[in-house]
Amino acid sequence: MDLTTEMLERFIRGQIEIQNRNEGYLFRGEIDTIAVEGEGDDAELKVSLNWMAKGEGFPQLAPRWVAEGPLVYDVSLMIYSVSDINQGRIMLFSPIVGETTVLYPMGGSRIDPSEVEGLVLTT
Repeated sequence: MDLTTEMLERFIRGQIEIQNRNEGYLFRGEIDTIAVEGEGDDAELKVSLNWMAKGEGFPQLAPRWVAEGPLVYDVSLMIYSVSDINQGRIMLFSPIVGETTVLYPMGGSRIDPSEVEGLVLTT
């Protein structure tokens, strides 16, 4: 599946989840902007976030969400496979780095920013 900026627009104000069980990290955040830049082997997914949280305790425990930065997520699409999964979600997986990323549309699965320790939202 090839991603385009136009097909990703439905994820603005939705959330992104990035996890790697091997490295022991889990992040979740609200998407502000999302785009595909470049073409072919040079294509990159670029996401800016309104806020980001780290799931402390992952993968052994249910995560405790703590405010985290930076508010960007950029990856080379050359090393990720992309799948359209149920409920309007898109999953990216890289066996090279062991990372799974899921894009949730607005109104889909989400964590409430009020549950994120140390998060200060500006309006």
